[in-house]
Amino acid sequence: MNLALRKMLHNVSALTDLAAEISSTHNFDEVARTSLHTLLGALAIPRGALARYTTRPRQLKIMAAKGLAGAVGQRIAIDRDEAERLTTRSLPIFTQAENDGLALFVERNRETLTRMRASISIPMIARGELMGLIFLSEKFTHEAYTDEDLEIIGAISRSIAVAFYNHRLMVMHKRKAIENRRLYAEMRQIYRDTVRAFGAAIDLKDAYTSGHSDRVARYAEAIAREMGLTGLELEHIGVAGYLHDIGKITVDRAIINNPRPLTDKEFGELNKHVTTGFEILSNIRRPWDEIAYMTKCHHEKVDGTGYPQGLRGDEIPIGSKIVTLADSFDAMMTDRPYRSRLSLEQTLADLRKHTNKQFDRNVVAAFCRLLLKEINGGGARQRVFIPMIGMKFDRIAITATLDSMLAELDSSTPHYRSAAS
Repeated sequence: MNLALRKMLHNVSALTDLAAEISSTHNFDEVARTSLHTLLGALAIPRGALARYTTRPRQLKIMAAKGLAGAVGQRIAIDRDEAERLTTRSLPIFTQAENDGLALFVERNRETLTRMRASISIPMIARGELMGLIFLSEKFTHEAYTDEDLEIIGAISRSIAVAFYNHRLMVMHKRKAIENRRLYAEMRQIYRDTVRAFGAAIDLKDAYTSGHSDRVARYAEAIAREMGLTGLELEHIGVAGYLHDIGKITVDRAIINNPRPLTDKEFGELNKHVTTGFEILSNIRRPWDEIAYMTKCHHEKVDGTGYPQGLRGDEIPIGSKIVTLADSFDAMMTDRPYRSRLSLEQTLADLRKHTNKQFDRNVVAAFCRLLLKEINGGGARQRVFIPMIGMKFDRIAITATLDSMLAELDSSTPHYRSAAS
């Protein structure tokens, strides 16, 4: 008898380890089914069911069953007092002989318990909380459940309760994560909409530049993505595109919309917009200090002849170099007070002429690759240039020009990659 008992306790230990192991799986229905079958198999019980307790609504829902057709999905009513009694109960509920505070629960659900052939019911408790109930029929032998049987059932039910508890925590964390992601996405959308609204407000100063800031932002993001930039660095470049001209809100509208060549004094007033914009944006905490500096440098030139600091080459942030090209491209491709829009051929000629002077060669190469992809209809994730340019150009000639520009820029040179990417 002692040997048999030791073997049984050994089996209990193994079964408990198994239940703990399967509790780590993400397939909760499989956890419930395997756990129930493990328990029934350990004690040669032909029928049983496993029910999970929920508080909203307050009920027991059958999650797994064996030998009981149609049981899965059934719900059993339970009130708060009964749930609290089950939480503190150390003994099984004997369906035919229950006479304590749970007698009403048994009687109210007598029909359901009878259909499930339930002889005893065992609460599953984890961390002092009710996780559910296990319903067991009589054993194959029709023998009464012994104290040793109840000890085994108790050990396995505790392991199953832990599995249920862990699953509930996982579901709660997942829901919280989903909600946080949703709120974060909403905040980011509000943030982006606000930035776009600022850009649109800036454009209202200039009768000729409606939508300019929005286009520059989209061009800049597309070029940056083509260069391998991702994440916050990509986002900051987009924001800098929207706000690169924010300093113009302090410039006299008459200067901005002047159809004749500007005087030196007027040029001086207009050129102040980069430092004014920097002062406005730098008052906002990080990462806006980086964005502010990008906007300040968007009129710098790689050969050092730009303003306001005369930076050259790698002294200029890559985001500023990208916004510079996007800004210039949109300026050339739109009507301005002092001239009509240029053709695509003229614009490419200007970009080619000023590469390594005003424009960074890597940025120009990325622009050329991206425009080629859009013209050829492949590779580009989303067309950003063609909707502005249209398709009324000599496709063969433009493609040849872009190929030639890329050959000059040595497209075999590794593309720019940011340190963060």
